[in-house]
Amino acid sequence: IVAVAEAAQKKAEEVKEVLAKTSEVLSAKQKEMGDNEAAWDAKREVSDMNHKVNTGKRAMDAVVSSASWAKDKAVRKAAALAKLQEQKAAFASHDSDADGKLSRAEVVAFAKAQFEFGLSGEVLDKIMKSLEPVNAEKFRSLFQKVAIAKSEARAREIRAEEEKRRKELEERKAAVQKIVQEASDFLSQAEGTCSKAEADARVLARGDHELSASELTSLAESVQKSIVQARAELEKAVAKTKEVDDACKGEADLEGIHKAQMPRLEQRAKRAEDRAEKVGLAAETAKDLAVKRAYAEVDKKRGEAVAAIRAKMTTDGKAAADFFKEAAGGASDLDKDKFLAMVGGLGESFKLEGDEGDKLFSQIAGAAGAISESCFLELVRMYYKCVKGTVISEDLPIKSKLVRKVEANEVLEMIDGPSKDEASGVERVKCKAANDDATGWVSIASNQGTPFLVSGGNLFSCVKDTVLTDGLSVQDSKTVRRVQTGEVFEVLEFAKKDMDLDLKRVRARAKSDGAMGWITMCGNQGTAYLEVC
Repeated sequence: IVAVAEAAQKKAEEVKEVLAKTSEVLSAKQKEMGDNEAAWDAKREVSDMNHKVNTGKRAMDAVVSSASWAKDKAVRKAAALAKLQEQKAAFASHDSDADGKLSRAEVVAFAKAQFEFGLSGEVLDKIMKSLEPVNAEKFRSLFQKVAIAKSEARAREIRAEEEKRRKELEERKAAVQKIVQEASDFLSQAEGTCSKAEADARVLARGDHELSASELTSLAESVQKSIVQARAELEKAVAKTKEVDDACKGEADLEGIHKAQMPRLEQRAKRAEDRAEKVGLAAETAKDLAVKRAYAEVDKKRGEAVAAIRAKMTTDGKAAADFFKEAAGGASDLDKDKFLAMVGGLGESFKLEGDEGDKLFSQIAGAAGAISESCFLELVRMYYKCVKGTVISEDLPIKSKLVRKVEANEVLEMIDGPSKDEASGVERVKCKAANDDATGWVSIASNQGTPFLVSGGNLFSCVKDTVLTDGLSVQDSKTVRRVQTGEVFEVLEFAKKDMDLDLKRVRARAKSDGAMGWITMCGNQGTAYLEVC
């Protein structure tokens, strides 16, 4: 059919060429004819001929078209037959027993060979039920059904892989969320511990509380213990946030959790650390206060002991040195047992409770571990402050020889007395002036009751920040600590001069913490650092 169609097409094309030439000749002849009557007859004949030529052209076009269609149809049919033969050959290649149909085993083998796909029993049953017997005519359908089965199986695999990835991602997210929750839990514990510490710290911060030194220390240590616990919990929380960082690093799917959770955790951790720092400082301040309060408590007892000792000395009519020798039993110093025995015999006016005796002895004895005679004399030394101008006389009687005048605010150290001048009925004490060592008797008050002297002239207040040093010379000594305005000092040794800098200095003991050393009373330019209380 293809050959005939091609031959017809060729012949028709040849005829079309002849007709085209004929048409050209007729047109040329028609132009050569004139316009007379005879020419018009000839032109009509030529026109008829042209009409026939054109009819022939159309007929040849139809022949070419029909031949082309027949050729195409024949080609398609030939291709279909070839395909059919190909399918039959393919079918035959899989029909291993050549019985004209594919068995279940042959269908399985076909799927494996053609698609590299293993048919499941369920899918094989569906195919066989739909196509059995599977002959050559159904081979194309078999091909399609196996292809579809493979595609569906692959789709299921993809869905399974996606589901697996989804579950793995959910598990990773859950694991990260678990770490986040653990970090949050540790932060909550730290915040709770900080709240407890803050509640205790508020008690410490109140200036009007009546807590003893031991109570202050105990509460401050409790706060510090809470802060240590809070910081340990914070460390655990921070470690967990580091785990979150590591788990999310390079994981785009986990970035959402990281962005949503980490800033909040970090902010909470920072706030908790700031709270812990603030409360820790409050606890340190409270412990410092407790040390000072403990010293003040013992110092108060010290003052009571000194008053009781001086009263006992007056009652027994003994000087300080004699009183010490009797208490020491001939030894060069008082150990703790002898000291406690001495203060235990001071009568009902002075009593010790608990470990007050041990603390009192430790404060007085200091690093020496015993109380020497000089230490004892310094302990019981009594000072007076002049509150109204008076005079120093050589002897007990008021009318005895005048030594010099005493100005208001001068400090006097008592040497003996008080004793009464029988002539005037006035109580007088033998004193030594702190600023020039002038010695003599001074009236405590007039016979009208006007006071000249009041006790405590050795207490001075710092009026300008300065330093406490371990020696008289500022240049040659080391700083013990800084002294702040408002601190009170008990002067132990008066009016020594630092010759290098021309400074008036005293040896003193801080009433707040017992720190001892030398402190400048007045600078060489007239600046006052200490004033009598």
